[in-house]
Amino acid sequence: MAGPIIRTYKGGSIIYFEKDRSEDIYVLRQGRVVLTYTAIDTGYEVKEDVRLGEFFGVKSALGKYPREETAQVVGGATVLVFKLNDFEVFVSEKTHLILKMMKVFSSQLRQVHKKLREILGQAEARNPAFELMNVAEVFYKNNNFEHAAYAFGKYLDHYPTGPYAGRATELQDLSRKGTPYPINMPPLVYEAASTSRMTQENLQNIMKPAAEKTNLGAGTDNTITSLYNRAHTFLNVGKFEEAAAIFKDLMVRNDFKYDSEKKLVDNALFQMGVCFLKLNNLETASNTFSAYIKKHPSGESVKESLFHLAEIAEQQGDRQRAGMLFGKVALLPPERDSLSQKARQKAKELSA
Repeated sequence: MAGPIIRTYKGGSIIYFEKDRSEDIYVLRQGRVVLTYTAIDTGYEVKEDVRLGEFFGVKSALGKYPREETAQVVGGATVLVFKLNDFEVFVSEKTHLILKMMKVFSSQLRQVHKKLREILGQAEARNPAFELMNVAEVFYKNNNFEHAAYAFGKYLDHYPTGPYAGRATELQDLSRKGTPYPINMPPLVYEAASTSRMTQENLQNIMKPAAEKTNLGAGTDNTITSLYNRAHTFLNVGKFEEAAAIFKDLMVRNDFKYDSEKKLVDNALFQMGVCFLKLNNLETASNTFSAYIKKHPSGESVKESLFHLAEIAEQQGDRQRAGMLFGKVALLPPERDSLSQKARQKAKELSA
Protein backbone atom coordinates (compact mmCIF):
# COMPACT_ATOMS: atom_id res chain seq x y z
CA MET A 1 0.00 0.00 0.00
CA ALA A 2 1.37 3.38 -0.98
CA GLY A 3 -0.29 5.06 1.99
CA PRO A 4 -1.61 8.60 2.41
CA ILE A 5 0.23 11.76 1.48
CA ILE A 6 0.45 14.89 3.64
CA ARG A 7 -0.82 18.23 2.34
CA THR A 8 -0.56 21.63 4.01
CA TYR A 9 -3.09 24.33 3.16
CA LYS A 10 -3.06 28.07 3.85
CA GLY A 11 -5.99 29.82 5.48
CA GLY A 12 -8.86 30.40 3.05
CA SER A 13 -7.82 27.54 0.76
CA ILE A 14 -10.55 25.35 -0.70
CA ILE A 15 -9.81 21.63 -0.46
CA TYR A 16 -12.77 20.84 -2.68
CA PHE A 17 -15.97 22.53 -3.83
CA GLU A 18 -19.51 21.20 -3.68
CA LYS A 19 -20.29 19.20 -6.84
CA ASP A 20 -16.59 18.48 -7.49
CA ARG A 21 -15.84 14.89 -8.48
CA SER A 22 -12.89 13.22 -6.79
CA GLU A 23 -12.08 9.94 -5.08
CA ASP A 24 -9.68 11.49 -2.55
CA ILE A 25 -10.47 10.94 1.14
CA TYR A 26 -9.11 13.26 3.82
CA VAL A 27 -8.19 13.16 7.50
CA LEU A 28 -7.69 16.37 9.45
CA ARG A 29 -4.30 16.14 11.13
CA GLN A 30 -3.83 19.71 12.33
CA GLY A 31 -5.62 23.06 12.07
CA ARG A 32 -9.23 23.78 11.16
CA VAL A 33 -11.42 22.75 8.21
CA VAL A 34 -15.06 23.84 7.83
CA LEU A 35 -17.61 21.97 5.72
CA THR A 36 -20.36 24.14 4.19
CA TYR A 37 -23.57 22.67 2.77
CA THR A 38 -27.25 23.48 2.33
CA ALA A 39 -29.71 21.97 4.82
CA ILE A 40 -32.43 19.97 3.06
CA ASP A 41 -35.13 21.04 5.50
CA THR A 42 -34.56 24.80 5.67
CA GLY A 43 -32.55 25.56 2.54
CA TYR A 44 -30.15 27.60 4.67
CA GLU A 45 -26.37 27.32 4.56
CA VAL A 46 -24.86 25.21 7.34
CA LYS A 47 -21.24 25.22 8.51
CA GLU A 48 -19.72 22.28 10.36
CA ASP A 49 -16.22 21.93 11.77
CA VAL A 50 -14.20 18.81 11.06
CA ARG A 51 -12.72 17.41 14.27
CA LEU A 52 -9.05 16.50 14.53
CA GLY A 53 -8.48 12.93 13.35
CA GLU A 54 -11.83 12.85 11.57
CA PHE A 55 -12.30 11.61 8.00
CA PHE A 56 -14.16 13.80 5.51
CA GLY A 57 -15.09 13.41 1.84
CA VAL A 58 -15.70 9.70 2.49
CA LYS A 59 -19.29 9.21 1.31
CA SER A 60 -18.92 10.94 -2.04
CA ALA A 61 -15.60 9.17 -2.71
CA LEU A 62 -16.96 5.72 -1.88
CA GLY A 63 -20.23 6.37 -3.70
CA LYS A 64 -18.41 8.00 -6.64
CA TYR A 65 -20.83 10.91 -6.78
CA PRO A 66 -20.21 14.69 -6.60
CA ARG A 67 -19.19 16.28 -3.31
CA GLU A 68 -22.14 17.30 -1.16
CA GLU A 69 -20.30 20.12 0.59
CA THR A 70 -17.44 22.61 0.24
CA ALA A 71 -14.38 22.01 2.43
CA GLN A 72 -12.52 25.22 3.31
CA VAL A 73 -9.45 25.74 5.47
CA VAL A 74 -9.59 28.35 8.25
CA GLY A 75 -6.25 29.66 9.50
CA GLY A 76 -4.21 26.89 7.93
CA ALA A 77 -4.41 23.10 8.18
CA THR A 78 -2.53 19.87 7.54
CA VAL A 79 -4.44 16.88 6.18
CA LEU A 80 -3.72 13.29 5.20
CA VAL A 81 -4.98 12.43 1.71
CA PHE A 82 -5.88 8.86 0.81
CA LYS A 83 -6.50 7.59 -2.70
CA LEU A 84 -9.61 5.41 -2.76
CA ASN A 85 -7.75 2.11 -3.20
CA ASP A 86 -5.30 2.93 -0.40
CA PHE A 87 -8.18 3.94 1.87
CA GLU A 88 -10.04 0.67 1.25
CA VAL A 89 -6.92 -1.35 2.13
CA PHE A 90 -6.27 0.80 5.19
CA VAL A 91 -9.83 0.49 6.52
CA SER A 92 -10.12 -3.23 5.74
CA GLU A 93 -7.34 -3.89 8.24
CA LYS A 94 -9.07 -1.91 10.99
CA THR A 95 -12.48 -3.34 11.81
CA HIS A 96 -13.12 -0.81 14.57
CA LEU A 97 -12.95 2.01 12.00
CA ILE A 98 -15.47 0.25 9.78
CA LEU A 99 -17.90 -0.15 12.67
CA LYS A 100 -17.42 3.47 13.70
CA MET A 101 -18.03 4.72 10.16
CA MET A 102 -21.12 2.51 9.84
CA LYS A 103 -22.54 4.06 13.00
CA VAL A 104 -21.84 7.56 11.75
CA PHE A 105 -23.32 6.91 8.29
CA SER A 106 -26.34 5.17 9.80
CA SER A 107 -26.94 8.08 12.14
CA GLN A 108 -26.62 10.57 9.28
CA LEU A 109 -28.97 8.51 7.13
CA ARG A 110 -31.57 8.45 9.90
CA GLN A 111 -31.32 12.22 10.28
CA VAL A 112 -31.79 12.73 6.54
CA HIS A 113 -34.82 10.42 6.53
CA LYS A 114 -36.25 12.18 9.56
CA LYS A 115 -35.94 15.59 7.91
CA LEU A 116 -37.43 14.32 4.66
CA ARG A 117 -40.38 12.85 6.55
CA GLU A 118 -40.90 16.16 8.32
CA ILE A 119 -40.83 18.00 4.99
CA LEU A 120 -43.28 15.56 3.42
CA GLY A 121 -45.42 15.34 6.54
CA GLN A 122 -44.72 11.63 7.00
CA ALA A 123 -44.64 10.71 10.67
CA GLU A 124 -43.99 7.00 10.27
CA ALA A 125 -40.35 6.03 10.73
CA ARG A 126 -38.74 3.62 8.32
CA ASN A 127 -38.14 0.29 9.92
CA PRO A 128 -34.66 -0.92 10.86
CA ALA A 129 -34.96 -3.80 8.39
CA PHE A 130 -34.84 -1.33 5.50
CA GLU A 131 -31.96 0.59 7.07
CA LEU A 132 -29.88 -2.57 7.56
CA MET A 133 -30.58 -3.73 4.01
CA ASN A 134 -29.64 -0.30 2.68
CA VAL A 135 -26.28 -0.35 4.52
CA ALA A 136 -25.54 -3.84 3.17
CA GLU A 137 -26.20 -2.73 -0.40
CA VAL A 138 -23.99 0.34 -0.03
CA PHE A 139 -21.12 -1.95 0.98
CA TYR A 140 -21.86 -4.22 -1.98
CA LYS A 141 -22.07 -1.39 -4.52
CA ASN A 142 -18.63 -0.25 -3.36
CA ASN A 143 -17.25 -3.79 -3.89
CA ASN A 144 -16.75 -4.35 -0.16
CA PHE A 145 -17.91 -7.94 -0.57
CA GLU A 146 -16.94 -9.26 2.86
CA HIS A 147 -18.80 -6.62 4.83
CA ALA A 148 -21.74 -6.72 2.43
CA ALA A 149 -22.12 -10.48 2.95
CA TYR A 150 -21.87 -9.98 6.71
CA ALA A 151 -24.56 -7.29 6.71
CA PHE A 152 -26.89 -9.36 4.51
CA GLY A 153 -26.37 -12.23 6.94
CA LYS A 154 -27.34 -10.01 9.86
CA TYR A 155 -30.49 -8.99 8.02
CA LEU A 156 -31.42 -12.64 7.50
CA ASP A 157 -30.63 -13.43 11.16
CA HIS A 158 -32.94 -10.71 12.43
CA TYR A 159 -35.60 -10.73 9.69
CA PRO A 160 -35.67 -14.27 8.21
CA THR A 161 -39.21 -13.70 6.88
CA GLY A 162 -38.80 -9.98 6.22
CA PRO A 163 -39.82 -8.18 3.02
CA TYR A 164 -36.26 -8.27 1.62
CA ALA A 165 -35.33 -11.82 2.67
CA GLY A 166 -35.25 -13.16 -0.90
CA ARG A 167 -33.24 -10.20 -2.12
CA ALA A 168 -30.82 -10.47 0.83
CA THR A 169 -30.26 -14.19 0.21
CA GLU A 170 -29.55 -13.60 -3.47
CA LEU A 171 -27.17 -10.68 -2.90
CA GLN A 172 -25.39 -12.41 -0.02
CA ASP A 173 -24.66 -15.38 -2.27
CA LEU A 174 -23.34 -13.14 -5.05
CA SER A 175 -21.23 -11.01 -2.70
CA ARG A 176 -19.66 -14.12 -1.17
CA LYS A 177 -18.58 -15.13 -4.66
CA GLY A 178 -17.08 -11.70 -5.28
CA THR A 179 -19.53 -11.03 -8.10
CA PRO A 180 -20.03 -7.30 -8.85
CA TYR A 181 -23.39 -5.79 -7.89
CA PRO A 182 -25.90 -6.87 -10.60
CA ILE A 183 -26.59 -4.05 -13.05
CA ASN A 184 -30.17 -5.25 -13.53
CA MET A 185 -30.99 -5.39 -9.81
CA PRO A 186 -34.11 -3.26 -9.18
CA PRO A 187 -33.70 -0.38 -6.73
CA LEU A 188 -34.24 -1.09 -3.05
CA VAL A 189 -37.74 0.18 -2.36
CA TYR A 190 -39.06 1.01 1.10
CA GLU A 191 -42.27 -0.76 2.07
CA ALA A 192 -44.44 0.65 4.86
CA ALA A 193 -45.09 -1.58 7.85
CA SER A 194 -48.63 -2.37 6.73
CA THR A 195 -47.37 -4.11 3.59
CA SER A 196 -43.82 -5.07 4.48
CA ARG A 197 -44.34 -8.21 6.55
CA MET A 198 -44.00 -11.47 4.70
CA THR A 199 -44.78 -14.87 6.22
CA GLN A 200 -42.51 -17.87 5.78
CA GLU A 201 -45.21 -19.39 3.58
CA ASN A 202 -45.14 -16.39 1.26
CA LEU A 203 -41.35 -16.41 1.19
CA GLN A 204 -41.32 -20.06 0.12
CA ASN A 205 -44.05 -19.25 -2.41
CA ILE A 206 -41.57 -17.05 -4.28
CA MET A 207 -39.75 -20.11 -5.54
CA LYS A 208 -42.85 -22.05 -6.67
CA PRO A 209 -43.56 -22.30 -10.41
CA ALA A 210 -45.77 -19.52 -11.73
CA ALA A 211 -48.46 -22.04 -12.71
CA GLU A 212 -49.02 -22.82 -9.02
CA LYS A 213 -49.60 -19.13 -8.30
CA THR A 214 -52.07 -18.25 -11.02
CA ASN A 215 -54.83 -17.79 -8.45
CA LEU A 216 -53.21 -15.65 -5.78
CA GLY A 217 -54.67 -16.46 -2.40
CA ALA A 218 -55.63 -13.97 0.26
CA GLY A 219 -52.44 -14.75 2.19
CA THR A 220 -50.14 -13.96 -0.73
CA ASP A 221 -48.44 -10.55 -0.86
CA ASN A 222 -49.74 -9.05 -4.10
CA THR A 223 -48.20 -5.58 -3.79
CA ILE A 224 -46.36 -4.13 -6.79
CA THR A 225 -43.03 -4.18 -4.98
CA SER A 226 -43.37 -7.79 -3.80
CA LEU A 227 -44.45 -9.03 -7.23
CA TYR A 228 -41.57 -7.17 -8.88
CA ASN A 229 -39.07 -8.69 -6.45
CA ARG A 230 -40.63 -12.12 -6.99
CA ALA A 231 -40.31 -11.80 -10.76
CA HIS A 232 -36.73 -10.61 -10.43
CA THR A 233 -35.91 -13.61 -8.24
CA PHE A 234 -37.32 -15.91 -10.95
CA LEU A 235 -35.18 -14.06 -13.49
CA ASN A 236 -32.01 -14.54 -11.46
CA VAL A 237 -32.57 -18.26 -10.92
CA GLY A 238 -33.22 -18.93 -14.62
CA LYS A 239 -37.03 -19.18 -14.60
CA PHE A 240 -37.41 -16.69 -17.41
CA GLU A 241 -40.93 -17.57 -18.59
CA GLU A 242 -42.32 -17.32 -15.06
CA ALA A 243 -40.57 -13.98 -14.60
CA ALA A 244 -41.90 -12.65 -17.92
CA ALA A 245 -45.46 -13.62 -16.96
CA ILE A 246 -45.28 -11.57 -13.75
CA PHE A 247 -43.61 -8.59 -15.44
CA LYS A 248 -46.36 -8.67 -18.09
CA ASP A 249 -49.01 -8.49 -15.37
CA LEU A 250 -47.16 -5.64 -13.64
CA MET A 251 -47.09 -3.56 -16.84
CA VAL A 252 -50.85 -2.99 -16.66
CA ARG A 253 -50.98 -2.18 -12.95
CA ASN A 254 -52.16 1.35 -12.26
CA ASP A 255 -52.88 1.10 -8.53
CA PHE A 256 -49.50 2.45 -7.46
CA LYS A 257 -49.50 4.87 -4.53
CA TYR A 258 -45.87 5.98 -4.61
CA ASP A 259 -43.43 7.14 -7.28
CA SER A 260 -41.20 4.17 -6.42
CA GLU A 261 -44.03 1.77 -7.36
CA LYS A 262 -44.68 3.59 -10.63
CA LYS A 263 -40.98 3.24 -11.50
CA LEU A 264 -41.24 -0.52 -10.98
CA VAL A 265 -44.31 -0.70 -13.22
CA ASP A 266 -42.51 1.33 -15.89
CA ASN A 267 -39.39 -0.84 -15.60
CA ALA A 268 -41.36 -4.08 -15.98
CA LEU A 269 -41.28 -3.58 -19.77
CA PHE A 270 -37.47 -3.47 -19.73
CA GLN A 271 -37.31 -6.57 -17.52
CA MET A 272 -39.56 -8.41 -19.97
CA GLY A 273 -37.00 -7.64 -22.65
CA VAL A 274 -34.30 -9.18 -20.46
CA CYS A 275 -36.43 -12.31 -20.07
CA PHE A 276 -36.88 -12.66 -23.84
CA LEU A 277 -33.15 -12.10 -24.32
CA LYS A 278 -32.38 -14.88 -21.84
CA LEU A 279 -34.81 -17.13 -23.72
CA ASN A 280 -32.83 -16.30 -26.91
CA ASN A 281 -35.95 -14.81 -28.48
CA LEU A 282 -33.89 -12.05 -30.05
CA GLU A 283 -36.54 -10.51 -32.28
CA THR A 284 -39.07 -10.11 -29.46
CA ALA A 285 -36.38 -8.92 -27.08
CA SER A 286 -35.26 -6.28 -29.59
CA ASN A 287 -38.84 -5.05 -30.09
CA THR A 288 -39.38 -4.94 -26.31
CA PHE A 289 -36.24 -2.91 -25.58
CA SER A 290 -37.11 -0.52 -28.43
CA ALA A 291 -40.63 -0.15 -27.04
CA TYR A 292 -39.22 0.65 -23.60
CA ILE A 293 -36.95 3.39 -25.00
CA LYS A 294 -39.83 4.88 -27.01
CA LYS A 295 -42.27 4.78 -24.09
CA HIS A 296 -39.78 5.90 -21.40
CA PRO A 297 -37.09 8.02 -23.15
CA SER A 298 -35.85 9.27 -19.77
CA GLY A 299 -36.26 5.93 -17.99
CA GLU A 300 -33.57 4.57 -15.73
CA SER A 301 -33.01 1.52 -17.97
CA VAL A 302 -32.59 3.30 -21.32
CA LYS A 303 -28.82 2.85 -21.26
CA GLU A 304 -29.08 -0.87 -20.53
CA SER A 305 -31.77 -1.24 -23.21
CA LEU A 306 -29.46 0.29 -25.81
CA PHE A 307 -26.64 -1.99 -24.66
CA HIS A 308 -28.85 -5.07 -25.10
CA LEU A 309 -29.99 -3.83 -28.51
CA ALA A 310 -26.32 -3.58 -29.46
CA GLU A 311 -25.70 -7.14 -28.23
CA ILE A 312 -28.65 -8.41 -30.26
CA ALA A 313 -27.47 -6.61 -33.41
CA GLU A 314 -24.03 -8.20 -32.98
CA GLN A 315 -25.54 -11.66 -32.55
CA GLN A 316 -27.62 -11.11 -35.68
CA GLY A 317 -24.48 -10.22 -37.63
CA ASP A 318 -25.19 -6.49 -38.03
CA ARG A 319 -21.76 -5.27 -36.91
CA GLN A 320 -22.28 -1.71 -38.16
CA ARG A 321 -25.48 -1.20 -36.15
CA ALA A 322 -23.97 -2.95 -33.12
CA GLY A 323 -20.90 -0.69 -33.20
CA MET A 324 -23.06 2.41 -33.52
CA LEU A 325 -25.24 1.40 -30.57
CA PHE A 326 -22.25 0.46 -28.37
CA GLY A 327 -20.73 3.86 -29.19
CA LYS A 328 -23.95 5.59 -28.15
CA VAL A 329 -24.03 3.65 -24.85
CA ALA A 330 -20.44 4.67 -24.09
CA LEU A 331 -21.41 8.35 -24.31
CA LEU A 332 -24.44 8.16 -22.02
CA PRO A 333 -23.92 9.29 -18.41
CA PRO A 334 -22.33 8.15 -16.23
CA GLU A 335 -19.49 7.64 -18.72
CA ARG A 336 -17.18 5.93 -16.22
CA ASP A 337 -19.43 3.07 -15.15
CA SER A 338 -18.81 -0.56 -16.07
CA LEU A 339 -21.48 -0.52 -18.80
CA SER A 340 -19.79 2.37 -20.62
CA GLN A 341 -16.42 0.65 -20.31
CA LYS A 342 -17.82 -2.57 -21.80
CA ALA A 343 -19.53 -0.60 -24.57
CA ARG A 344 -16.31 1.26 -25.48
CA GLN A 345 -14.41 -2.02 -25.64
CA LYS A 346 -17.06 -3.65 -27.83
CA ALA A 347 -17.22 -0.62 -30.16
CA LYS A 348 -13.44 -0.76 -30.49
CA GLU A 349 -13.50 -4.48 -31.29
CA LEU A 350 -16.23 -4.08 -33.88
CA SER A 351 -14.45 -1.21 -35.62
CA ALA A 352 -11.18 -3.15 -35.88
